[in-house]
Amino acid sequence: MAEASFRKALALVHQHRAASVALLQRHLGIGPDMAETLLRRMASETTAVRRMQNGLYFYTHGPIGEELAALHGFAQEVLVALSHDCVDANQLREAAIRYGLASESTVAFTAEAAVT
Repeated sequence: MAEASFRKALALVHQHRAASVALLQRHLGIGPDMAETLLRRMASETTAVRRMQNGLYFYTHGPIGEELAALHGFAQEVLVALSHDCVDANQLREAAIRYGLASESTVAFTAEAAVT
């Protein structure tokens, strides 16, 4: 039942291109606690929904969702490096390339410009 509810809720969020407790309650006939649980799961298991600092949810599917996921992954690597007090510029450049935030040619061009 829980997996079916999750899939149904996720399909609903994609259909309406919105994510909110009220939306899930209204269309699925569930209580606010269940709707919140489903949205939290979507935020942790997918890139389609993000929980904002104010507690509301933001639908982020498509290009913006992919970019936010890449930024999140890169930011996590930076935070880990900072927490271990071992920030290495080359490792950060490699991470930026790995997450698609920079290309090798962009990084090489930037490095050349810094030298001259």
